Amino acid sequence: MTTETRPWSFFDLPTRSVIGVVLLLNGIVIAGAALTHNLPNWPPGQADIHIADQTGTPILTFAGADNINALGPITFWNDISISNSIFTAWLVMAALVLLSILATARLSEHPGRLQSLFELIVQALADFMREAGGVGVVRFLPLFGTLFLFALFSNWLSIVPLVGQIELLHSPTADYHTNLGMALTGFVWYQAAGIRQNGLAYFTRWLNFTGFREGPLVGFVMLIFVGPIEFASELFRILTLTLRLWGNIWGGEIVLAVLSALLFVPSLVLPFIGLELFIGFIQAFVFAFLVLLYIILALESHGEEHEAHDAHEPEAHNEALAIAA
Repeated sequence: MTTETRPWSFFDLPTRSVIGVVLLLNGIVIAGAALTHNLPNWPPGQADIHIADQTGTPILTFAGADNINALGPITFWNDISISNSIFTAWLVMAALVLLSILATARLSEHPGRLQSLFELIVQALADFMREAGGVGVVRFLPLFGTLFLFALFSNWLSIVPLVGQIELLHSPTADYHTNLGMALTGFVWYQAAGIRQNGLAYFTRWLNFTGFREGPLVGFVMLIFVGPIEFASELFRILTLTLRLWGNIWGGEIVLAVLSALLFVPSLVLPFIGLELFIGFIQAFVFAFLVLLYIILALESHGEEHEAHDAHEPEAHNEALAIAA
């Protein structure tokens, strides 16, 4: 084979060669596991399948260690500790900070690959926000981008070897406490944005007295029923944001753990890893997009009413002048 015809890329190799390389690597892994007596039992028992915890496990406790109240799957603890999910969340944050520093350390009009990649990501997120809610919501890009990138890196961390398999490493978004913290962050942001945009009129979505203009019955229903239901749905958003992300990522860890115990050939798990990569991206984007959508709704919740009121004011003023004349 001459130098001109030699394949220089793995993707240029013939299909049979690729399959052969993959089978060889699988054979080496299986042989190594057999020689070290680490082959999984078949059929695997419950002890052979490692299921990651629903929450983080304390790895460094400062004070307290006993649970004070156990309510089924929910346990309240009185300890002050650092869990493995907090530790991995710090790793994700450190990776994002390091990437941002490297991307912006030498800003240039002729950017390198890393700067170009980050500019592409920022531009894509800004364009999406502009199309979704207009130019006014682009100012929330730091929140939207941070939630998306943090959730994305945390979700993809669940497919890294040993994450979720050893006590020290646990995917942050596989712990519902992390997702609850992000959901509460988004909740505070879009409530503050709505109050800043609409002032005290923002609270009329829960304490609406305008219905009394159409009669006492309508006003009573709007005040007693519609307002509390709207407020309950506002709080319910926190729960849905938390559980949607947590359920998908924690469930993905369980699927990969079960398949790893069932399958001797490592490559058979690769399609499911690809699926988890796709699901991790979708769930991160959905989480950030829902927070963005709630911000848009908070900004526009009374905007249409105000515009309609302002549009009718000149007509009402002219009619009053005509009657007075």
